[in-house]
Amino acid sequence: MRAFVRHSLSLCLAALLLPTLSAGASEWPFGKARGFGMRGGDYYNLGLIGAKARDADAQAPQTQDMGGGMRRGGAARPTHDRGPLRLEVVLLFPEGPGEKAGLAKGDVIVGVGRKAFQEGSLEPLAEALVKAESGAKKGILTLLVERDGKREKLAIAIPQGGKEASKPLKAKARKAVIAKALAFLDSKQASSGGFAQTLSGANGAVVQTAVAGLAWLAAGNDLEQGAYKENVTKAVEFVSRWCARPGEQGMGGGMADPRMQGRGNWNQNNWGFAHAAIFLGEVHARTPTRDVKQALANAAKALLDAQEESGGWAHGPGGPNGLGYVELNIVTGLALCGLGMAQKSGYEVPEEAIEKAEAYLKASSSGDGGIGYSDKPGQRGQGNIGRSAAAMLGYGVLGLGKSGWGAKMRKYVERTADKVLGGHASLMQHILLAGVGANAAGKSAVSKFWKALERDLILARAPDGSFQPRPWHESLSMGSNSDVTFGQIWTTAAWTVVLACAPQGPDHPGLPAWLGR
Repeated sequence: MRAFVRHSLSLCLAALLLPTLSAGASEWPFGKARGFGMRGGDYYNLGLIGAKARDADAQAPQTQDMGGGMRRGGAARPTHDRGPLRLEVVLLFPEGPGEKAGLAKGDVIVGVGRKAFQEGSLEPLAEALVKAESGAKKGILTLLVERDGKREKLAIAIPQGGKEASKPLKAKARKAVIAKALAFLDSKQASSGGFAQTLSGANGAVVQTAVAGLAWLAAGNDLEQGAYKENVTKAVEFVSRWCARPGEQGMGGGMADPRMQGRGNWNQNNWGFAHAAIFLGEVHARTPTRDVKQALANAAKALLDAQEESGGWAHGPGGPNGLGYVELNIVTGLALCGLGMAQKSGYEVPEEAIEKAEAYLKASSSGDGGIGYSDKPGQRGQGNIGRSAAAMLGYGVLGLGKSGWGAKMRKYVERTADKVLGGHASLMQHILLAGVGANAAGKSAVSKFWKALERDLILARAPDGSFQPRPWHESLSMGSNSDVTFGQIWTTAAWTVVLACAPQGPDHPGLPAWLGR
């Protein structure tokens, strides 16, 4: 099973056709490209300091293309997600607080203030950042740094957010963070309405555009109102154009990159159609138009046509991929969400399709409402918050949230909303789905989620308003992080959606259609 998980992530997510970075591109945010399947380094982001670091005591992971499979080496899964005791600085945000204060590449951060890290660096750094941003010690964060064999203190002035910054999840502080993130997304949106292709080519561009669109919607913008209504309009046009060309959108059943020819089916279209339908459905629920309804119907038909005979969904149609498997339930859950959105617009979803999907989900589960990877031996019964939250959200949108199986999945999400870091593949996918799912499941789930993830939210922020990915047990063991490959638009949009959804308010209406309300 461990070998399957490693190969599944590296080949089905990271090893896809990617554009290469230009020679003159800035090293921020990921450093130099590391070849096929990896955009850059998998580093810890240090919040508003404007720096990224690696574990100074860990051997750098080695990645080697083995002609059909990936051999990985690196750190083992950590017992506790507390972060390294020694952080070696490898990237600096240009003219950011860290660089202005004299922090340099190669410096090793070993503590905050006068105290060295004792049980990991993540929690102390997050706490110090919150205090400094809210004005404690005149906004100065002091790092204990090893440089040239000596320890010294380095004072860094953190941008001020006012006293409200002491409670990052409260309305005023949250609103300020969301505003900066939305402006960052605006600055990166192309004239076409989409975003640059990264992971999964055209499908990846659609996924990023759809999630960025959801971020603008969740913060109170739509086709008719809000500072970013033009961004929403352009995103709708981009996604709708893609949905209008079934069979042409993604990998077309095979990789365009010659290095992947003959290595199985790498069609990834279901990711694009599912995310497109979720976004378009939320738009249509607020501002119904004939064009959006038609694009939503196109996405729904493509999803129905791609449903496997088993009842589940694969990355895309076309049979087994290079690893020999077909269905995976993270896509099954997202497909149900997309179909539910289409149903809300008046599209008729056959009952047979939903019944087959439910049978497949049940066959993948141990019966407790937790959704396994698939119904195959070694993959069933291993519940996971991301997969389960996606399926639960799908049931809610389809009006089945109170059914027997829908209620079981909701209870599972309530119990495990804080287990995000134990997931598989894209950590940000789990953060997005668990965050939205917890909001749909209720206050107890929301509380659990944020108790576990507030630290990571603080550390994910960057001086330009973006959110940055982070290493975790799977990426550390493999030497490859799909969130790095997907890029900062994906991470920024996903965090913004989660922030704007919980708790909701007049400035941030959230995503009521996706939440099944």
